[in-house]
Amino acid sequence: MYHALYRKYRPKTFGDVFGQDAITAALKNQVERGHIGHAYIFTGTRGTGKTTCAKIFARAVNCLNPQGGEPCGECEICRGLEEGGILDVVEIDAASNTGIDDIRALREEAVYTPASCRYKVYIIDEVHMLSNSAFNALLKIMEEPPAHVIFILATTEIQKVPATILSRCQRYDFGRIPQQTIQKRLEMVAEKEGIELSPAAAQLIAQLADGALRDGLSILDTCASAQQTVDEPLVRRMAGVTDRSYLFELSRALSSGDAAGAIQRVAALREQSIDMKRLCEEMIAHYRTVMLVGIGADELGASLSAEERQRYQELAREIPLTAAVGAMRALGDCLDRMGRGTDPRIELELTLFALCGAEQTEAPTVRVAQPRPAQVKVAAPQPEPERPAEEPHSTPPAAPASDVQPCGFWQQVIALAQEKDPMVHGFLVGSSAYLQGNRVLIDGSELFLNFMKTNKDSAGRLKDLIEQAGGRRYAIGPYRRPQQAEQRPSRAEETLRQLEEAGVPVEYR
Repeated sequence: MYHALYRKYRPKTFGDVFGQDAITAALKNQVERGHIGHAYIFTGTRGTGKTTCAKIFARAVNCLNPQGGEPCGECEICRGLEEGGILDVVEIDAASNTGIDDIRALREEAVYTPASCRYKVYIIDEVHMLSNSAFNALLKIMEEPPAHVIFILATTEIQKVPATILSRCQRYDFGRIPQQTIQKRLEMVAEKEGIELSPAAAQLIAQLADGALRDGLSILDTCASAQQTVDEPLVRRMAGVTDRSYLFELSRALSSGDAAGAIQRVAALREQSIDMKRLCEEMIAHYRTVMLVGIGADELGASLSAEERQRYQELAREIPLTAAVGAMRALGDCLDRMGRGTDPRIELELTLFALCGAEQTEAPTVRVAQPRPAQVKVAAPQPEPERPAEEPHSTPPAAPASDVQPCGFWQQVIALAQEKDPMVHGFLVGSSAYLQGNRVLIDGSELFLNFMKTNKDSAGRLKDLIEQAGGRRYAIGPYRRPQQAEQRPSRAEETLRQLEEAGVPVEYR
């Protein structure tokens, strides 16, 4: 019978565990010195070795001939536990045994001494799935457990485990396994299995694994089932990812304000079955890399190839740091809205449209011609009614020059922002401001205006800084120069231009 690679190569000793050296060393020392606790909790993301270490530890504490804290793997106990013939180590899936009756049965069974082993070990996986009543029942036996019982709890959501349970356990946090460690393990497994795995393919699989070695082995298993030679194109095809060039194309389209080009690229990716949520996550990670490369951070390490690093260095020179940070925030908000059940594609398109600086206050009227569905008829744009300028979320008309005076304390506001809010300060550098009654009109970039519209906390902090410098509370809004307001096309005209550039026939009437 064929066994999946992650099962076939599951570590049998602590020495075989990759990426968790501190935890395995501590567990081995406890076994070697005989300082065995009665309850442990292993927490961390999926595929990082929690259940594997729990099984190894259960064998080690019961092994008849432990070697330096490791199970020997040859004695009767080790072989019995490995083959399933000894039932003194019990694995419980809390996801399917959530009720109080299941824990009551465990309590009744735990009082009996083990049949073959020294310790009776209960491994409870995904323990955070237990109900409140089940946690209370478990707490009762964990307070005063029999001397022959060890509890090992494993969870991916430690925040859902009651503090009363946590306080009675030794806690071990399993971190994400480094990408280079996963890549090394994949190459070792591929060599043993006779799989020709290229370095580029191993690196890509390690990136997709996202710190979970089990995920990496599963991807390798999937690719090896298609063909014995695993290269980068095969991994991309089997894992449903495309060349990362589309991230650079999208970011360059956004920085140049090409909303139509960005949305067309998203449509093409959707036709290739790229998940929109995953694309949004990739864009966030992409802009994060731009930010880190731009500030010269060493955190990226070996996660980037020399070619990718060079491409990101070139992109970081094109995209300002504030633009990368603003895009990360906007895409993060977009991802949050996607999780609330709205259409992911629409949310992503709206966010990209806003990042291009094309978002306005009113949408044009669009009518579809009846004889030819492909023909789009758009009502002639009408002048928008004049509205007062109060906050960044509304776009006011240009104020009359007689009502607007330069803001004499604006440089003091910028200096305070540098001291108290570097993020806001980055947007204010090079800006100017004007006073109009009880409002401060800011002459800044479109990116700054979009940032203020989507970040109410930052807008509130800016108002506090203005109040501190000006001595009174002001409303804030964007400043539009009169000549620019006259030359700026309306939103309807801009939308028509984008539709025509996208190849959609437009008729005016």
